[in-house]
Amino acid sequence: MPGFRPRIRALAVGVGAFALVAVAAGGTFAASNPSTLYACYDVHGNVRMGDTAQCKLPGGGRLVSWGSVGPQGPTGATGATGATGPVGPTGPQGPAGPGGIRGWAYVAADGATIRGSNVLRSFRSDTGRYCVAFTGVDGDTAAAVATADGTVIGNPYTIATTIPGACVVGTTRGIFVSIASVQGAGGYVDLPFSIVVP
Repeated sequence: MPGFRPRIRALAVGVGAFALVAVAAGGTFAASNPSTLYACYDVHGNVRMGDTAQCKLPGGGRLVSWGSVGPQGPTGATGATGATGPVGPTGPQGPAGPGGIRGWAYVAADGATIRGSNVLRSFRSDTGRYCVAFTGVDGDTAAAVATADGTVIGNPYTIATTIPGACVVGTTRGIFVSIASVQGAGGYVDLPFSIVVP
């Protein structure tokens, strides 16, 4: 038994030295991110680390290895919500919307304006014939629509006709309106009417 003691002591020294070198050198190899680390040691306490499965000690030795990457840890908690980003640039201007009504009027049988919007003047020029002018509206090109209020005389069968630019109020071209009955003897009649200029 005494003959084996030096070898056992040398082996113990070798293992201890291997542990110290492995701990010291492990960080160096871990920095290069090898998935497996290797070490070779002999009974004389010599240790050599490496990242390949080769024992490079003179005279050989025992090769050992261990993994350098541990198991994946649990998913971390969700981080805080980031700050709101800056306001984006203003978008391009949209297309123009549809045009509104430029003027309208409800005119009495005697030609006076009862109510309306943007009316310059209205008047009766003859039986069943009227002139209506609107501010800022060219009577020559206005596509006006008139409707006679035939219920005033109990005769709904009346028709109102508009003629653009056929009358004048001052220097403004107006819209001529004629109202005729299509019942009985017919002919022009004095009736209230409404007119709209889109």
